[in-house]
Amino acid sequence: MKILYKNFIKSFEFLFSNWKYLLFGVLSDFLFLVSIFTIWFFVSNKLIENYNILQEMAGSINPESVTAGGLQTLSGQLDVINNTIKGIYIYLFIFVLLIFVSFVLFNGFSWLITKFIVNKEKFRIKLDYFIKFSGLSLVLLLFLLLLFYFIFQAVSEDVNAKLILDIFVITYIIIWIYFAALSYAYYVKDEKFWKSLKNAFFSGIKRIYIFVPLFVIIGFVFFVLSLLFSIFINIPFFFIIPLIVFLVLCIWARIYLLLVVKEV
Repeated sequence: MKILYKNFIKSFEFLFSNWKYLLFGVLSDFLFLVSIFTIWFFVSNKLIENYNILQEMAGSINPESVTAGGLQTLSGQLDVINNTIKGIYIYLFIFVLLIFVSFVLFNGFSWLITKFIVNKEKFRIKLDYFIKFSGLSLVLLLFLLLLFYFIFQAVSEDVNAKLILDIFVITYIIIWIYFAALSYAYYVKDEKFWKSLKNAFFSGIKRIYIFVPLFVIIGFVFFVLSLLFSIFINIPFFFIIPLIVFLVLCIWARIYLLLVVKEV
């Protein structure tokens, strides 16, 4: 289609039109990746510690051998287990919260840089932009959390429905990514919270013949370049090359998507 081909060429022209903005965008996405690994390292260690405590307590409890005098000891052990389980939930909540905050800050900044590049605007940051961006991200996060709820319900009701569950999860994630990306693109275009959700939903359905090929092109570019740069994976210190290319492609994908959204 003409609109996809024209903006495909234009997206690369815009990508390298402002090296300062490109550097800012790449740095922002890189810091987001660093924050994910840092948060996961901290939380995973705490989760492993709590899991080990549960394993030890589970192995030490034997209700059949408990005497009347040992009920107090058993009660204390159960309290430890309950507190450990609560600790696991707290750390999971902290993990989601920190990832969310990191996503809003760094990805919000990357989308803002994308807007500056496409609209050729001067660099300026508004607090209102990030407040609305966090609200939009929160709505999308709630839809993503629905997936985990459905998985929990499906597993608890029928453990044998693995194939159906896998198909459902993959389909849900693809649809979620599709509408989430459109929501962010429409938000950057107009900076209006509810309007971006409405436009993403209705345009995403009405103009699916445009947006689906667009995402296929983006995915194909990522796939081809990942194959080309896979040779650097096993070379010491050269992994930075495919990483930089990946980060640059993330900026390019946002530019390409925003250019198309502005014209449909």
